[in-house]
Amino acid sequence: MKVLVTGATGFIGSRVCRAILEQGYEVHYLTRSLSSKGVENAKGFVWDPYKEEIDLACLDGVEVIIHLAGSSIADSWSAKGKQLILDSRVIPTAFLHKVLASNSHTVKQLIGASAIGIYSNIDDVQSEEHFKQADNFLGTVVQRWEEGNLVFRSLGIKVSLIRIGLVLDMHECALATMVKPVKLWLGAPLGSGKQYYSWIHINDLVRMFVYVLTHQLEGIYNGVAPQPLTNSVFTKILGKAMRRPIWLPAIPEGLIKLALGEKVMLVTEGQYVDSSKIRNTGFEFRFETLEEALDDFILRD
Repeated sequence: MKVLVTGATGFIGSRVCRAILEQGYEVHYLTRSLSSKGVENAKGFVWDPYKEEIDLACLDGVEVIIHLAGSSIADSWSAKGKQLILDSRVIPTAFLHKVLASNSHTVKQLIGASAIGIYSNIDDVQSEEHFKQADNFLGTVVQRWEEGNLVFRSLGIKVSLIRIGLVLDMHECALATMVKPVKLWLGAPLGSGKQYYSWIHINDLVRMFVYVLTHQLEGIYNGVAPQPLTNSVFTKILGKAMRRPIWLPAIPEGLIKLALGEKVMLVTEGQYVDSSKIRNTGFEFRFETLEEALDDFILRD
């Protein structure tokens, strides 16, 4: 089976490509430039969704699209930066839909990335079908992102979305940033420390994309481990794993805001997200607890 991947050279996309190649799938991927770093053992095709340009040969024999394109929410939150974060998700998605609607193809399923940023910052457990939508920038971005993906159903294409939580990797994403002050014995809870972090080990997230692909699952699934933790507990477990006791008082939200501005919400707000829906399909997490996840990283470093 052939799979077409967008966002294939990104943090998650590169790992997903490697995993599905190992499963024996043939991989096509879309890129803005073939001169940039590509995906080993996969075939690249040029596209520019902002100019509505694409090499239609990318669709030859493709049955599944894994759609991961989108700039990092950790990028600038200036007015221009926010527009880029939104556009990088909405514009490629709309163009991809237009391409499939206007050309013959063999695509049967689209597996798209989403985010738990759609959930509000409340203590209640939130699931795929029962939640309070966030009334903020991220909530708007994710809503528009998902709406764009779900439109593919009108073409008779099965749509699957994974709402990705706080991805853990020792060298990239949030954990890499959190580790730095802990190493210097300066680790501390952030804000109230009561905000929930719904996290997932990068390997489990990649395995989830592969699982949805191989089992042809349809619908929306939360990409988070079974045990969300408050920021305070998360920080203490991280300190213990690194043998750095967490002794400093919580850093006030106002102080963090001076450094991060509006992006302060990324660390001082959170969501308690349930992952039982994907587990009920038979998917098993290899890293159910934060201790297990951190042990894996430390043993490999």
